[in-house]
Amino acid sequence: MSKPGYREQGKKRVNKAKHGFAINQEQMEYERRKLLEEMSHKVDKKKLNNMAAVAATHEPVYKDEEGKEREPTMRVLSLGAGVQSSCLALMAQEGLTKHKPDYMIFADTGWEPSFVYEHVEYLKKAITICPLITVERSNIREDLIRAANPIPGGNEEWKSFAGRVPNPPLFAARPGGKVGMLYRQCTHDYKVIPIQKEMRRILGVKPRHRVKKGTIVEQWIGISTDEAMRMKKARLPWIESRWPLIEMKMSRADCLQWYRDIKKHPMPGKSSCIGCPYHHNDQWKNMQKNYPKDWEDACEVDDKIRNGLKNTEAQLFLHKSAKPLKEINFLEPKKQRSLFGETFDEEFSDECEGLCGV
Repeated sequence: MSKPGYREQGKKRVNKAKHGFAINQEQMEYERRKLLEEMSHKVDKKKLNNMAAVAATHEPVYKDEEGKEREPTMRVLSLGAGVQSSCLALMAQEGLTKHKPDYMIFADTGWEPSFVYEHVEYLKKAITICPLITVERSNIREDLIRAANPIPGGNEEWKSFAGRVPNPPLFAARPGGKVGMLYRQCTHDYKVIPIQKEMRRILGVKPRHRVKKGTIVEQWIGISTDEAMRMKKARLPWIESRWPLIEMKMSRADCLQWYRDIKKHPMPGKSSCIGCPYHHNDQWKNMQKNYPKDWEDACEVDDKIRNGLKNTEAQLFLHKSAKPLKEINFLEPKKQRSLFGETFDEEFSDECEGLCGV
């Protein structure tokens, strides 16, 4: 019998692949119907889905080949050093979580705000229950500038921007005013992959070798109940994603309140790159007003990436208005205040990896 072609092999692999959603779909549909029956007032679809996803999320149970319950090989907290992941880390340190992580890993993009680096240093001193490890792929700021401005006559000059760097979802403006976003690859390549490589190193797995069968790495991710639809299963079979804040029914506001109540640890800011296109205007405003060096840095990079797309007239921008960042005054009074204020960036609901903004 002949070996199946690539198409048939691909179909077979797809059938074995995990579903993209983190929670059981049938359970979520049941929770949605139950919520609709219980609620007497209207609710938007996004909020309904978040509530259903929270209700359908439970602590994972692991079993061996004989069907007996077992512990995972190790537990790892993916630390973004923002409000939620830091809250989760410090709650574990205070003994307020059911389990404790064996490691905490912070993936440094090289372009984090100054207050994030300061908070990471604080956490390195405050966390004593397990090692806190910093990993990095490279410096995303330098990668962006180099990709948008290749050396004349070099091997990279003919390629497009997206072909040379795992780019953020930059805004591309075409002549005539039409604005779109580039696909987002930065979180996966600068956060997810470095953390996974470190997990393999801790497990003692050599490069290009398979992880031993039966290995389970429980990866803690600091997504809260108000962002529950960002939950996604890990793509690798030996990693099981877990969201302790959602299991504890904690929202971002609950995390902020926890810092206020405990009165022991400094409250962190939002963890995301200085020039992240997902920034809400409130965050740009905060940067422009309180962090002038970061603001100048973002403006400089925004100017340098403008013509990064080759063979097209489209120009690239960090802000959704498709205007140069340095020409926007975010300090002007707003006509209407955002419902979430400076605590949550609505645009981050599109960031599905769950490792940025937390």
